[in-house]
Amino acid sequence: MNVYVESNFVLELALEQEECDSCSELIQMARGRRLQLVVPAFCLAEPHQAIVAKDKARKRFSADLKNHLGDLGRSKPHRDLPATADALSETLIKRAQLEREGLQRTIDTLLETAFVIPLDSDLVGRGVQMENHFGLTGQDAIVLASVLSHLKSSRPNESCFLSRNSKDFDDPDIRDELESLNCKFFASFGPASAYLKSRLQ
Repeated sequence: MNVYVESNFVLELALEQEECDSCSELIQMARGRRLQLVVPAFCLAEPHQAIVAKDKARKRFSADLKNHLGDLGRSKPHRDLPATADALSETLIKRAQLEREGLQRTIDTLLETAFVIPLDSDLVGRGVQMENHFGLTGQDAIVLASVLSHLKSSRPNESCFLSRNSKDFDDPDIRDELESLNCKFFASFGPASAYLKSRLQ
C-alpha cells in the first residue's frame, strides 16, 4: 500500500508536534515493509522555509520583548526583568537549533525509508493547472500534482494521502479525484495510523 505524505508530515516529526508518535509509527511500518511511504521531493525542501520563517519571527519577538523589558527594567520594581528576556532569548536560540537538527534527521530518515517523487518541469506545469482548477496555492498544487501523477503511473490497489492541511486538500473535488485512483484522504495522522494498522494486520 502506498501512503503519500507531504510537508506537514515532515514538520510534525521534525518539530515533535502533537501527532509525531503516529508519524513515527508510519515510519516503522515503512521500515518493516508493511507499507510504502511516498513523498514529493518538493516536500523535503519546503519545510526549510517554514523553519527559517519561525526562527525569524521568534528573533523579532525576542528583540521586541527585550526592548520592552529593558524599558521596564529601568524602574526599581522591575530590575530583574531584563534577565528574564535574556533567558527567553537563549531558550529560543536553543530551540531553533534543535528544530534544524530535527528537520535534518527527519529528511535523512525519509530518504532512507520513502520513495521520493522527483520534481520536474512536467509536474510544475500540472501544478499550475491544478492551482487554477482547485484554487490551491502554488505549493499545494505542486504537491497534489505530484501525488496524482504517481498514483496514475503506479496504479496501486489501495493507497492513502495524509495531510493536516484540511483547509486546502479536504475538498470534495480533490477527494473525488483521489478516490477515483483508489486513494483515501486523511486530515490527521493519528486516525490514519490506526486505519493502516488495522488494514495491514
